[in-house]
Amino acid sequence: MPRQALTQIEIERFRTAYCEKAYELYKYGDYHAISMRGIAKAIGCSSMMAYRYFEDKDDVFASLRAIFFDRLANSLVAVPESLSPLNDLKKLAMAYAGFAHKEPHAYRLLYMIHIQKANTYPQVEQAQLRTQKVLVNATVRAKESGDIQGDPVVLVHTLWALIHGLVSLDLASQLNQGANFDQLFPNMLDQLLKNYSSKHDLNKYNPTNNNDFEKHP
Repeated sequence: MPRQALTQIEIERFRTAYCEKAYELYKYGDYHAISMRGIAKAIGCSSMMAYRYFEDKDDVFASLRAIFFDRLANSLVAVPESLSPLNDLKKLAMAYAGFAHKEPHAYRLLYMIHIQKANTYPQVEQAQLRTQKVLVNATVRAKESGDIQGDPVVLVHTLWALIHGLVSLDLASQLNQGANFDQLFPNMLDQLLKNYSSKHDLNKYNPTNNNDFEKHP
């Protein structure tokens, strides 16, 4: 009797469970030591069965990266727009950093672990572009309002590099030379926006003058 074809719900249920187990192993172990066989053993199935659902380990973690990029994008989309595009940009920067501190393992998987063939998965690229689009749109709004000058794309990449660099140091427990993340980040963001400001009126968005900058979790 031929094997009954799996329904899409059954396929997605297995893929989800397999990815969750892979992420659990990653959180409490070494990413490079994880294998399809090891994940299958941990979840209680054969590695042969796992290969029916995933091409290889990269495929598994590509699925996870797409999920977490979407989650990061959702956290940015949840930041409400206000009448001050520049303040919105600042709040988005804090939301980005907040995600990294709230889900450090996910953040490392997105940006700090080299994955072979990382650029060959459309679902990952699409999810990552959602994150970029939110930041670019906010920067374009700030420029159109006259708050900043220069190329919005360059500013977004500069902002991203600033956040990533400081977050990476913090997650690696390297901010131990007398100043912590909560002290450094508002000041660095303040200086960056000042460089791009068309009005040089820092009181409009100085992070030390309002309560927008809450300490990260």
